Amino acid sequence: MLVTRNWIEKNYNKFNQELWNGMLPNIDFVVSRASKTWGCAYYKFDWKNDTIIPEKIAISNYYDSPENVKIQTLLHEMIHIADYTFHPEHFIRNGRRVTGRQYDAHGYWFTQEAKRISKESGYKVTNRVTKEESRCSKLSDKSVALNERKANNALVCVVTGDNGTIFYFKTDVYKVNLVKQTIKLIRWYKFNTVKTIKFYTFDDPKLAEHRSCGKSIRGWYADRIGLMNFLKRIKATEVKF
Repeated sequence: MLVTRNWIEKNYNKFNQELWNGMLPNIDFVVSRASKTWGCAYYKFDWKNDTIIPEKIAISNYYDSPENVKIQTLLHEMIHIADYTFHPEHFIRNGRRVTGRQYDAHGYWFTQEAKRISKESGYKVTNRVTKEESRCSKLSDKSVALNERKANNALVCVVTGDNGTIFYFKTDVYKVNLVKQTIKLIRWYKFNTVKTIKFYTFDDPKLAEHRSCGKSIRGWYADRIGLMNFLKRIKATEVKF
């Protein structure tokens, strides 16, 4: 199934009453298309009062999953909201943000609360996506279409300097003009001036998933042979813009 904002809100209110005696706060709900996270709980800092304020829960529709998986994801995020609500000191102390080294949001407190919630609700709540949840889920139709569109419009840009140094990165057809402008503004340390800028289409699904560079550029340096081998491996074809 795919969730809606109303579905998230209805089940949040239901489980809030059943599992937290209605003590969790009123928050916002968002349906996302995140591919890396199945759900996320957000808070904002209240520096003046040395605390944090629970803000919203987002559930991703990147995957089409059985309803119990979506509920387990929601309960996972509700545990974070409970942590923000009842233990803001886990995240901010003396006007300073607590780092990940100081507090593991999926550590002991989360684990104990997940055990309680699992026992009382009958759902299996864990600190990460399980293999069973992954196996019974598939890409949603919209995610498949978006991924195909992303792959079809993906490009590799290769920048060559006046001394032969090569730098390449992933972008897409929508950012070509922006990339050209950004390249002109960058102070290149490994070569003085840009000699050529070339764009290539390619066939590599994993590379196509990378963030497309535009205003900022992150990529890799290579020598001529390394670049040739890379372009051959991804079945690159030069295109003119």
